[in-house]
Amino acid sequence: MAKTPAERTREHRERLIAKEREKLLQPIPAPAYVQTPFHAFMEGRHVDFEENLDAYGVQISGTDLGEEVQKFETEAPWDRSFTSLERARGMMGVFLDAAKELAALINEYKLQEIEAAIDAAHEVSADLPRGDVEALKKSFAEIERLKAIRSELRKPMRHTLLSVDAKGE
Repeated sequence: MAKTPAERTREHRERLIAKEREKLLQPIPAPAYVQTPFHAFMEGRHVDFEENLDAYGVQISGTDLGEEVQKFETEAPWDRSFTSLERARGMMGVFLDAAKELAALINEYKLQEIEAAIDAAHEVSADLPRGDVEALKKSFAEIERLKAIRSELRKPMRHTLLSVDAKGE
């Protein structure tokens, strides 16, 4: 029996995902221009992110990036060890994903709260006596202030990072 287009598409996506997973398991060769290994570069250098994460209760296990072969405890099913550069690149990706996920959660929470505050402010202004012009002005000003905050929260935020990959590596 012939496969439906949806089945062919699903199988194609599964093959692509399997290929990507296989790529993740392959060691990344150092570009030809690299003479000093990353772990040697990191010896004697200190990165602050461990202390910064620790300040909020986030722990990083394992060796520092100054050792060639990285040893750390994980529940991930890795069949091989990582070099310090591979681990640093992986950590960078995980930190970026975590920052995006946390930003989305915080933003959703704040927008939800702003919407509730705007609704409450509308109810308050609806209950005000129509003759009290000053109270109505204050109420409308508060609604506009909340809408301005909502507008700011809907804007994307941008951070600039230095590139870690280049074509031709």
